[in-house]
Amino acid sequence: MNPKRYDNPIREANSNDKINILNVIGSHKEAKWDKPIAKKYFDDLFKYPDLFEKDKFYVIEESGTIIGVIGYSIDRYETTNYWLGWFYIHGDYCNKGYGKKLFHFIKDKLKLMNVKKLFVDTSSDVFYNTALFSYITFGFKLEAIIKGYYGKNEDQLILSIDL
Repeated sequence: MNPKRYDNPIREANSNDKINILNVIGSHKEAKWDKPIAKKYFDDLFKYPDLFEKDKFYVIEESGTIIGVIGYSIDRYETTNYWLGWFYIHGDYCNKGYGKKLFHFIKDKLKLMNVKKLFVDTSSDVFYNTALFSYITFGFKLEAIIKGYYGKNEDQLILSIDL
């Protein structure tokens, strides 16, 4: 790994980071459902580590403050595919390259694990257009659209990238 690419500290998240991770996600007020759903996930992740042993989450810091989160989860019931999860940069730090640093960090980790393909899903809601554009910029391709998944006129978009 190129150390210059990771000038800001990136480290594995722990249970003490949960509130700060939720604050990063909550900094995007338009994503009103994301923070409560993330809270449930991270509550379970840190309470039942044996059940989530192959799920890993990382945070990036700026001057000791957590400003971003990213992770991956294995599809533990059906396949050995991995999914990108809870990829957020605090609203005050967007468009400064932190997301790119986090994504390349995860991509490098998964390549070392010999993962061949990574999936991600997002919403068709206009708020998530920035995320969708970022995924496409990183090389993700649209795999499927599930109409009305999140509600009327809000589809689930599933993308993947070959690693």
